[in-house]
Amino acid sequence: MAFEQTVQFLIESLSGVRAKAHVSDVARFHRIQASPGYDEAIDFIRDALGRIGVDRSISSFPADGRTETYGWTAPIGWRIRSGRLRSLEPEARLLCSYDDVAISVLGQSAAGRANGELVHIGKGTAPGDVEGTELEGRFVLTCGQPREILRRIRGRKAVGLVLYPDSERAAASYDLVQYAGLFPKADELEATPMGFSISRRAADRLIAQLAKGPVQVEGEIDADYFSGSMQVLEAEVPGTDPTAGAVLLVAHLCHPHPSANDNASGSGLLIEVARSLNALRRERPLRNAVRFLWVPEFNGALPWAAANAERLRDVQFVVNLDMVGQSPEMLGEPLRVFRVPNVRPSYLNACFEPILTRVGADGAALSSQGSRRPLHWIVDVPSGGSDHLVFQASPHALPAAMFGHDDPYWHTDLDTIDKVDPTRLKHVGLATALLAALPTWALEEGPRLAGWLLGFSGREMARAADLSRKMERARGRRLVAVAAAIERARGEALHRLIGDRGWDVARHENALAGIEEAVAGPSSGASVVSDACPERSIDGPVRFEIVETLNDDERAFVEEKLSAHHRAVIESLVNLCDGARDADEIALRLTLDFGAPFSVADTERSVELLTKTGYLST
Repeated sequence: MAFEQTVQFLIESLSGVRAKAHVSDVARFHRIQASPGYDEAIDFIRDALGRIGVDRSISSFPADGRTETYGWTAPIGWRIRSGRLRSLEPEARLLCSYDDVAISVLGQSAAGRANGELVHIGKGTAPGDVEGTELEGRFVLTCGQPREILRRIRGRKAVGLVLYPDSERAAASYDLVQYAGLFPKADELEATPMGFSISRRAADRLIAQLAKGPVQVEGEIDADYFSGSMQVLEAEVPGTDPTAGAVLLVAHLCHPHPSANDNASGSGLLIEVARSLNALRRERPLRNAVRFLWVPEFNGALPWAAANAERLRDVQFVVNLDMVGQSPEMLGEPLRVFRVPNVRPSYLNACFEPILTRVGADGAALSSQGSRRPLHWIVDVPSGGSDHLVFQASPHALPAAMFGHDDPYWHTDLDTIDKVDPTRLKHVGLATALLAALPTWALEEGPRLAGWLLGFSGREMARAADLSRKMERARGRRLVAVAAAIERARGEALHRLIGDRGWDVARHENALAGIEEAVAGPSSGASVVSDACPERSIDGPVRFEIVETLNDDERAFVEEKLSAHHRAVIESLVNLCDGARDADEIALRLTLDFGAPFSVADTERSVELLTKTGYLST
């Protein structure tokens, strides 16, 4: 089965209209992690897979607020029935209602009923925001991060948290209501208040009233916590050759109603990709298996991966679908492909551009009910913030990439199904299915893949040469040498996949050597090499709350230097710490991943702080 045959079959088989119907169905459910609504969504997808003849199974993991996987604590089970927040004085006014906007009750909020004065603390991050302010029996109005606010007001006996979007978040709409969760651990339940989310318009009205005098509000929530389970749904389209391994496709199913693009789009599209690949393997057998995974983000992927570590050993690579259906007319462009970090050198990065070019150029890839705009996309630097991080990290150490879109309405009540486009779903579905079948069609396409890889590697080394000009000469020369080593490792990965079929790996390596010599520039002096080679001590993605163990200056450093690209920098840095790389090489590899010089001094400071948190040892 060759590449073009696979393209043609999938274009005729995969339907963007059908994919959007699945997305719409998933978006009906209030899919908070470890809640009945999430379980109902899992049941819907399981039944949909059964109707198309795809084998599937469900795994359950504790949702008790205590069980840990790689230091990540599972959420506790939560059931919500109703909730609302009203202003009593100086005017009677409904501020939000769960019946109208499910997101207006913060995920895993405590139950209760209370009325009290409103206290505005802004972002709540400066000591003066909360110190000296009476909070007992009051509602706290804030635009800060709920978990951070709870940490700062712990023990102050506030009865409710009222969240509103800051100016940047509200730029998309003055009336949007943002999603956030409290997600208390089991030992935090008694101290957890009610939580509400209101629009910036409603918040500004309250802030104006507070400037004139007291504001009295009343909140009530009917909900409960319970020791439950998190369900992970797995499906498989089988392959014929066990030696060909598997490709793993992942989408997180959780988030509140409607959360259409984030991430009903990825979850619904995976159903259609599974249907098309199942039809493909009946027409032309697949050598490799394709596995599908629907998870509660992080909290489901982590225990599933830990429980299936042995099965993950045969996975060639992972593709994560997270926000993949947005309408170009309503939300804009482009599709973003967040590539595999260079700590896991993979031929996969060389395949994105030619596959998307092929898909985007074919008029038959437009959906009959979707956008007629051509596909616009970029292959972007690595990103954090989603489940591919689980598989990139040790102990799994797999090449893992993500498809996604920027969306101004993510995590808000305006992330609705009308903004999801069938054509974009079909485009992403086709690219995903072609990648999923790559270990099968690759055997007939050695020359094609060799050309893709050499072209990609040449561009990467030229990019490294450009970056090297911003450095001292000896260090710049080492940067190009590191880039060349990464590209050789990428070639070795392709050689393991297809052997000598249609290409000569030795000639490929010779070509890389020629490119390195052409772009590196003259050697002058020696780059400083440190004896210290840090090594990671904890498996899994870096936990968000590690900053709580740091002082304010240390937190500011982490925020400035390591939190870019949804924390991808800190993830890549920790993954690079294998006990064999010194601080300079780690800094150079981060420079190559993110396209800007990363200093040795910042690397050493990062290692120091991550050693303090227990993630690294030196």
